[in-house]
Amino acid sequence: MKIKERKMRFWEFTQIVEYFQQFKKINSIHRIDYETLMVEFDRENFIYFNMRRSTSFIYKKENTTIRPNKITSPFDTTISQRFQRTQIENIEIINKDKILRISVILSNKYKTETSSIQFEFTGKHTNIILIDENNLVVEALHHISEFQSIRPVKLGRNLENPPKPDFEFKTGEKIENIKEYLENKYHSFLNVQLNGMKNREIKKIDRKILKLEKNLAKAENEQTLFQKSDKYKEIGELILINLYSIPKYTKSIKLINFQGENIEFERPNEARDNSQMANIFFTSSKKFKRKAENSKVEQQSLNGKIEFLKKLKNAIFDSLNFEELAILIDKPKESRKEKRESSQEFFETFWIEGHKIILGKSANGNIHILDKSKSGDIWIHLKDRPSSHVLIITDKREIKESIIREAGKLCVKFSVSEKGSYLVDYTKRRYVRIQSGSNVLYTNYKTIKIDI
Repeated sequence: MKIKERKMRFWEFTQIVEYFQQFKKINSIHRIDYETLMVEFDRENFIYFNMRRSTSFIYKKENTTIRPNKITSPFDTTISQRFQRTQIENIEIINKDKILRISVILSNKYKTETSSIQFEFTGKHTNIILIDENNLVVEALHHISEFQSIRPVKLGRNLENPPKPDFEFKTGEKIENIKEYLENKYHSFLNVQLNGMKNREIKKIDRKILKLEKNLAKAENEQTLFQKSDKYKEIGELILINLYSIPKYTKSIKLINFQGENIEFERPNEARDNSQMANIFFTSSKKFKRKAENSKVEQQSLNGKIEFLKKLKNAIFDSLNFEELAILIDKPKESRKEKRESSQEFFETFWIEGHKIILGKSANGNIHILDKSKSGDIWIHLKDRPSSHVLIITDKREIKESIIREAGKLCVKFSVSEKGSYLVDYTKRRYVRIQSGSNVLYTNYKTIKIDI
């Protein structure tokens, strides 16, 4: 199914609006991403308005109860203040076009306020516009100036209707079950968009893995470097033992080593005498030893990065919906300190509904998390088996169980390679006592079951 086939037709739109007219309340409303608004009508009727220009449409699905990252902007603040927990006054089509206006009343003991939210499914001019009782624009998903369109959308300005279509919309078939129709729209969208997003992200990761594997192949073998170090040290010691018997200007030198074997080497050009020649070989020995030690660290680092990226790739591939995928790939800007620590293989940061989740990439990363955490943060670990340490930064806020479950999923996905059911323990950091390294004892914990 091609993306363009999802484009909503006017005959579909009118029947969907008729279906909406049964609803009496808006219970909750928020963006789940920068182009999609979720509206909960009445009780647990979750309708999603995808406002991507030229391919906008409406779908229905069960609420996932999580948002990867809470979006905060004047638009989101206004929509929450004016439309959350409101009574629906009217639902209508505007201008005989694919424009839906939902008017609501917000009542409390201080005032009664009327507002309208207008969804415009009009190709490149697709928009969500919030207006007050005087038809003045109070916010919009896209602000449009006079230079962009003959019909501007600006704060405090009266909202005019766009020009009427200069053509007749085609008629279509009657949709027998709108609810099922909207759910099928979601599944079609999911199949195309989710798989496409997964493939793009996996390709990015594959390129990173390939680059790291090339660097790993270039890294000199630790054992070979140690052998060179030992060889040069032995030559230096032999030179000192035979310091006065080696001719000063001989280019090629033959000696007998400690095992009684002949050993042959060339005099370095920069050696002015035998003592300096011995020092040159000792210096080279130390150099190769440091290189061998660094090579070991470098290879461990590269292997750790590759292993983490493979786990991330598998987690992306196994994502069942956009919310799960967004948790893995959507990353806000990091501070310099966070970038520096992350680049040192300490941890990976994820965000769920505005809560920062930190996952240890390695044993050192787990130690780092334990050291940097606060007593009120929530610590998560697989039950009775080695795993990544995961931390939810609480900032003294209450954490919903749904957030803990999603963080638990991250712990499982980056700790095991096989699908199945796993038990995950969590507790406040104050109840976790470090034994040695990243080994801990913990109390006052709860256990949840996570399926992947």
